[in-house]
Amino acid sequence: MTKRWQAFVGLLMIALIAAGCSSSGGTNSEAGSTSGTSGTSSAKKITVSVWALQEHTWIDGAAADFNAANPDIQIEVSKYAVDPMKEALKVAANSGTLPNMWSTWGGSLGSFYAENGLTADLTQIAKDHNWPSLYNQAAIDMGTYNGKVSGIPYHLNAVDMWYSKTVYDKLKLTAPSTFEELEAQLQAMKDGGITPLSLGGKNGWHVMRLTEQLLEHFAGPELHDKLNNLTASWNDPAVVQTFAKLKEYNDKGYFPKGYVALDPTEAVNLFYPGTTGLDIDGTWLDGNIAAAGFNVNDFGVFKFPTGRSSVFAEMFQVSADLDQATLEATIKVGEYLTSAEVVNKYIDSYGTPAALNVTYSENTPHLKPLLDMATKGSFLITDQALPQEVVQKLFEAQDKVALKEWTPEQAAEGMEKAAADYKAKNKTS
Repeated sequence: MTKRWQAFVGLLMIALIAAGCSSSGGTNSEAGSTSGTSGTSSAKKITVSVWALQEHTWIDGAAADFNAANPDIQIEVSKYAVDPMKEALKVAANSGTLPNMWSTWGGSLGSFYAENGLTADLTQIAKDHNWPSLYNQAAIDMGTYNGKVSGIPYHLNAVDMWYSKTVYDKLKLTAPSTFEELEAQLQAMKDGGITPLSLGGKNGWHVMRLTEQLLEHFAGPELHDKLNNLTASWNDPAVVQTFAKLKEYNDKGYFPKGYVALDPTEAVNLFYPGTTGLDIDGTWLDGNIAAAGFNVNDFGVFKFPTGRSSVFAEMFQVSADLDQATLEATIKVGEYLTSAEVVNKYIDSYGTPAALNVTYSENTPHLKPLLDMATKGSFLITDQALPQEVVQKLFEAQDKVALKEWTPEQAAEGMEKAAADYKAKNKTS
């Protein structure tokens, strides 16, 4: 495990301890009265435009609370699904029409906006407002680029295996503890007329969650980290084995029919009623299950038999193109939406907060077990760990192997070429 991720594990354990405490951080109890902000420098009403993810249902209530308490600052929320959000941000960045604040992810997904001067430098604000006392430091670090804090963290997520108890009870299965047991269960589900893996290939990232765990299995943690850091060749036997295993699962019919073009949301919808047996998903899924009208207690979680979980952070980035009054108002909004006050009020739908001093809900029973798994070992999720040019090649390789357009060997070669091209372009060794 790298030093970075040893530190992450320690910080995640601290967050779990802090989660048992009452809501007492550096944020006052009245909506939007965040300590340390100087307030807006004008009496003129300011509208703060916020782009949020569609699945963040909690933000509607939180924004209404803030607006009621702050007549001089009003939040205007626009919502997007995951991939439309990525596209909308690209278009807005190129056209100079970014909102005041937007949801994005840590790692290489959020770095584009920081490295191109599109986000406000929040380093001094984080220091002045004592963010380490308000947020998990690992979440802050995942949104820090070249020493500059680029976002206000709101989620610290862990991703691992979810299973349908309906399917497992029907087939008399229990959570596997070895890779061999997991593979035997995949075949048992297929033999029992149940599609094993509820993964959708559209846009690549859902299937990627399986790819990265297979790579962790065949490469081991040390080589996996080197591959993600582009300090080892992707044209490696472990990479070939990973793509060969994906091909095997494809050929055996372990994925939903037509999964390469299947939207991840549609794939997960198959999981809720027990049409499929397994999903690879995150700490937010309890909320999605309940919102879809199903009982969260009909599902369970287990660690993919590799030893480490996939983790990532989400944050609000703030536009660099704001006057001082609007910047102050936007920071006030961002700190409020990510505060322990808001998290505790909307904990059933909030997901895994980056905020400290929060209390988890009994309606999200799988949240803490997933975080507990991650404290035992974790790696940064692949589409944030790798440069986006290389991520897109990985998505292409997954599809081409499934469609029998590339062999596993060609997929590994394609990944190495993409990594080499990126390093040559950016003059990295």
